Amino acid sequence: MAIDFARTWLGTPSPGALRPFLAEGAHVGTGRAPGAGGEVVQAEVAAASGLGGGRWVLTVSCDLRDSRALDLVVPIIRRGADEVAALGAPSIVALPAAAGADPERPRPTAGPEAGAIDELVAKFIPAYLTAGSGQDLSYLLAPGSTVVPLAGALEAVSAGQVEQIGDGEGPRRELLVSERVHDPRTGATYPVSWRLQVARRSGRWYVAAVEGEVA
Repeated sequence: MAIDFARTWLGTPSPGALRPFLAEGAHVGTGRAPGAGGEVVQAEVAAASGLGGGRWVLTVSCDLRDSRALDLVVPIIRRGADEVAALGAPSIVALPAAAGADPERPRPTAGPEAGAIDELVAKFIPAYLTAGSGQDLSYLLAPGSTVVPLAGALEAVSAGQVEQIGDGEGPRRELLVSERVHDPRTGATYPVSWRLQVARRSGRWYVAAVEGEVA
């Protein structure tokens, strides 16, 4: 299931295509289909970390048609031998190299509110990695938003860049956030990146969605 979910997320990331993979009550934003040559030609589960209560985090390794490779961390829940569903959006743990100019290439957070946005991210990422439930993140989430945290499956080692996709200074932003993390199960340390949708409500910034980054 995790492999098919990863393939769909990267290939045809529409709400209708993703819905059959989701657990009841799970919500994810849509991804962006890769450009030419970005189709998944091979995928396999490379690692699995049990969180208890039937919850797992699986790492799906994907080879793309243009010879790039990336890994996606997929949170799932297992109920019985045959009932498996995704709890949320995958997160990327190996970014493909960008080629050519991109009008949406990441750049420093824009405008006078850059400091407040970066401060939100600095609070959110550690909480996202360690929280046991979405309720633990409620103070940082926009009203009505649902995020499934990783519940200790990864541990923060050092913070990376916070960059903005596009150059707008409006009340909604799309960010690319990087972090170096440690996997306590395998002992591995590696970089992770997420797309964060953030929004300003009543003068304060909140996280509205977390998505895996795709080319």
